[in-house]
Formats: sequence, structure tokens, C-alpha cells
Amino acid sequence: MTTSPTASTSPAPGGTATLLGHHVLGPELPAVPYDHPFRAEFRGWLQQHPLGPEPLEQDARIAHRRAWHRELAADGWVGLHWPVEHGGRGADALTQFMYYEELALAGAPEPANTPGLILLGPTLMVHGTEELKKRFLPGILAGDEAWCQGFSEPDAGSDLAAVRTRAELVGDEWVVNGQKIWTTFGQYADLVFVLCRTTPGSERHRGLSLLVVPADQPGVTIRAIKQISGDEEFCEVFLDDARAPRDWVVGEVGQGWAAAMTLFQFERGDQGYTDHARMLVRLAGVERRLAESETAGLVSSVRAATARARHRDLWVRIQGLRLLNYRGAVLATSGEGLGAVGSMTNLVWGELEKELGAAVAEAVGACGLRAGRHDTHERLHTRAASIYSGTSEIQRNIIAERLLGLPR
Repeated sequence: MTTSPTASTSPAPGGTATLLGHHVLGPELPAVPYDHPFRAEFRGWLQQHPLGPEPLEQDARIAHRRAWHRELAADGWVGLHWPVEHGGRGADALTQFMYYEELALAGAPEPANTPGLILLGPTLMVHGTEELKKRFLPGILAGDEAWCQGFSEPDAGSDLAAVRTRAELVGDEWVVNGQKIWTTFGQYADLVFVLCRTTPGSERHRGLSLLVVPADQPGVTIRAIKQISGDEEFCEVFLDDARAPRDWVVGEVGQGWAAAMTLFQFERGDQGYTDHARMLVRLAGVERRLAESETAGLVSSVRAATARARHRDLWVRIQGLRLLNYRGAVLATSGEGLGAVGSMTNLVWGELEKELGAAVAEAVGACGLRAGRHDTHERLHTRAASIYSGTSEIQRNIIAERLLGLPR
């Protein structure tokens, strides 16, 4: 029998098991106990480095997260999964799983430089030259250089092989022309990794290369896109004769598709360790706020009862996501690739995220509209969750074809 979620938004170690539902993982999976030495060590460090509340204004919030990244990095708490020779701890996926859960339970943000830390850095370790590793990996780990991802285009989103951005080698430089869109926090980036065509006349997956392009140059224009939530998380990136050094190619010239697929595997693998614990903490916060609204007479008892039934359903389903993520961590630790299992994680997370956003908005009723940052923001912001890293429709196709063996 499962236990309903605690109302605490910052559970004490003794209450952690109740919030996370550790017992649902099952005896067939290796245990990651709550008194695991790694958990205890990291939890102790987090308690000694308390954070104030995150600023609501976006620029201040990004600065806050970058400062937090540097604080984590200074004591070796960034890039745990990176090999020791590159500054990490060589931690396995189960350790990463515990790391992200403890960050979430402490109410602390993740390290800020996700595109570099999770995506490009590990991809460089597989496909990059020694010169590129020496040039970029230390700055990624320390948080000194921020990165963004230049993949999607106005006519090439889920169909990434349709990219039109082109790069031509002129002397010792690549000259890049094209447009990228939905570039997360591109306005704060120092460097962009750009998937583009470097073989004239090439089509689809052939003739692509993954280039590293400096953002601070006359040929790069980055324009923020204001979303329905009021945030400016995404950007358009215009490349007009932008320049990149000849050797700043990740992998072989013309083999960018292989590098991009490696990068996506890292993205989906790491995503599987990060999301469920934050969902559970947010759901606990929804329960608390619902109780406050009911006490203040802002939500009727009938509506509150209906909301709590929905929250119990969400809690159980998030536990299912946690189990799915945990199985993925076990697969990764044993040396197996996630493959289409990563698509299952993405699909389940994206749909749950939207429902949780709606629950946050509905828990407080109309009073949320009077707050300084109204609670409908969460609902609006999470509408994009089923688009991130490939739409839910794309993920369902991958699952159908590669896991279930159904015809295309």
C-alpha cells in the first residue's frame, strides 16, 4: 500500500522515504538506501550551504543559479558523472540519481550550465579532440563559460535532419549562415554548439557537422522570445557570416549526426535522474497551499476533496516515473544504453508536468491571481513540457517502433 504525500516542502531526512516512496522500487532492483553514505555526505554539505529564495526576475534568477553552480563546483559537487581525469568523480548513474534527489529535497537548483555540463561536455569526451577537451571542459565544469544548443530551426524541429544552416570553410575559419530557434537561455550563453551542413548538396542525415561558435561576435544575433507565461526562456539565434575556428568541430566533419545522437542519449539519460523528486516536492507544496486556501475559505471543502483525490493520483503516477527513472539508472550503471527507454521517460514526464502545473494553479483558486507572480504562471509554463526534447507524439512513435516492434 502506498502512502499519501507529506505536506512538507522541505522534508526532514526521516520523512524523505515517505515523500519519495522508496519501497515501491521493488526487491528486484539494487537498493539505494536513505542512509547511503553518499546521501549523508551531500545532505550535510547542502545543510552547510543554505540558499535564500530564488529571485523571480529572470536575469537575477540566472545570475543566482550561476553563482550556485560555482559554489557547488568549488567543492567538487558538479559533474559527478564526469571521469576523474576531466575533473569529475567518475560516479555511476545510481549516484547521479541520489544527487538530483537530494538537490530537490533541499530546495536547491541544479547547476546552471546544463547544456555544457550534461550535453556538450560528455559528447566532447566521446567525439572531441584532446585540444577541444582541454579548451572547453574545465570552463564547463567550473561554470565560467555558459553554453546553449543551436539545433532546432523554424522548419526543422522534431525533424532535425531537415536543418538548413550551412557552414563553409574559408581559410582557417568556418563561416556559418542560418537561423536557430527555441534556444534555451541563449541570451546568457558565451558559446553555441551548432548543427549545420558543411557538405554542399547534402541532404537529411548526411553532410552535417557539429560546430562550436562563439556567441559574442558581430555575426551572431540572439533575440529572446516572450512566452505566454511572461518568461523569456527561449531565443532565436541568427547566424550571418558568423565565424568559428577550423578545429572547433565536435567529431569528424560531415559526421555531425552521430555526434548529435550521442548528445541526445546523454540528455535523455540525465533527464531521467532529475525530474521526479522536484515533482514530488512541488506536489507536497500544492497540498500545503490547498490546506491554507481551504482554511481561509478561498477553496470549498468539496473542491478541496476533489483536488486531494487528484493529488493522490498524481503522487502514485510520479512514483511510477521514479521507478522508470531508477530502472534507467540501473541500466546505465550496468553499461547498457537507454535507447527507447529514454523516450518512455520523456513521454511520461512531459504529460505529468503539464498536469502538475494545472494542479498548482488550481490548488489556490482565484487568490493566486492576486499574488505578485500569479499561480497561473506554473500552468502556462508547463504547457511546453510535452514538446521538450522531442514531442510526445514523436516519443510515442519511437516507443511503438523500437520497444513494441510495431510497423512504421
